Amino acid sequence: MPIRFVYSERYRESGSTVMRGQQLSEIGKRALPQRNIGYVSLEAEPRNSLLFLTKGALKAMTMSKLESLRSAGNKLIFDVVDEVPPPITRDYAHVVSAASITAYLDLSADFPHLPVHLVNHHVDPRLSTISAPPPTDKLRCAYFGESVNAILSPAVMREVTVVHIDTSRQDADWLPRLEAFNFHYAVRAHRDLDHHKPFLKGFTAAHRGSNILIQSTQTEAVRWLGTDYPYLIAGEATETKILAALDYARESFGHSEWMDGLARMRDIRERTSNQRIGGELAALFALAELT
Repeated sequence: MPIRFVYSERYRESGSTVMRGQQLSEIGKRALPQRNIGYVSLEAEPRNSLLFLTKGALKAMTMSKLESLRSAGNKLIFDVVDEVPPPITRDYAHVVSAASITAYLDLSADFPHLPVHLVNHHVDPRLSTISAPPPTDKLRCAYFGESVNAILSPAVMREVTVVHIDTSRQDADWLPRLEAFNFHYAVRAHRDLDHHKPFLKGFTAAHRGSNILIQSTQTEAVRWLGTDYPYLIAGEATETKILAALDYARESFGHSEWMDGLARMRDIRERTSNQRIGGELAALFALAELT
């Protein structure tokens, strides 16, 4: 069956659509050169195809369009990433794609009658254009992302450089700044809209050969880093704990703890390589064809 990654025009420029739609379709093409793989709008009318419905496509979906896609002999893969699956999932999805380990576990429990398959989130492929290694002279810490998602008090911001990323559009301004830092700040502020966030900040740090700072209450991060990762803040992250963790990172920079952390990050880099994710896509499509 042909494979189509489906996006909504309304969300075409969003970070999620670009990464889990356009970029992931390119990873799929390289992993499965024998397959007919495309990236199309929700307005297209595919027939007898495997449809990987991106988060934006699912948000823009109408019942009439959904019925049309099903009646045309398509098999529907729902990729909700970090959102709650829509009510239509139970009766209309053939397979649910999970973008994180925690999502995979919860979705498997919530939809026991549906196949659920893990396709881990990939890093921005533009990272490969940055050839300079991280600095080795001293700790240089930065937060890459939207400020609202992080715990950033005035005291913390004196220690951490904030590099804003606008995830509502294709924003490349932050990429060249990666090479100036060797420690990625990811201490997350809780938001009610957060559900199953992939550990993308950790993957980005790993592919840059850098360590990361995050709290142990971020379950997905701990599943990747392990409970003994040296730069994991125990429990809820307070300003006092964060500043102490930054001091520890500064003092341990270049020493055994730092090197142990980098070894963990190299493992994460291998586990989130395009080759590994291409293999996960291949298994997803094989599963969908059996439904």
